[in-house]
Amino acid sequence: MGSAQDISDFNAHSTGWGYKDTNISGKEIEDMLNSNPLELICSNEDKATYLHYNGTRTTPDLLLASSDISEHTRRKIIDDPGSGHKPVIASITIGSKSKTRKVPTKLSWNFKRADWTRFTNLLENELHTSKIH
Repeated sequence: MGSAQDISDFNAHSTGWGYKDTNISGKEIEDMLNSNPLELICSNEDKATYLHYNGTRTTPDLLLASSDISEHTRRKIIDDPGSGHKPVIASITIGSKSKTRKVPTKLSWNFKRADWTRFTNLLENELHTSKIH
């Protein structure tokens, strides 16, 4: 396996990253972390990445990095742009230069311009080929 990063809304609960319980998806992520050269990039000081309408805060958005780049990988949670999910920015520092994509100061989405057919096809393909169900 080459160097890799994966950031996603796994909806995987685990006591390992702040949940009170561990669900099936959380157990699968834990098993994947234990059987592959992967690291979960998180800190106890990290903010929650999701604010539910009932006020609960959780962290369904996880950043995984291969062990060879994990110590150079950071994540930053930025303030809520108007939805319950807070964007997570992943960066890898190589040498003295950080490879972080600059985030515009104002985030906005035009959902009317989205290619929903392509989005649905990509999502369905990923769900069918993913080891996590």
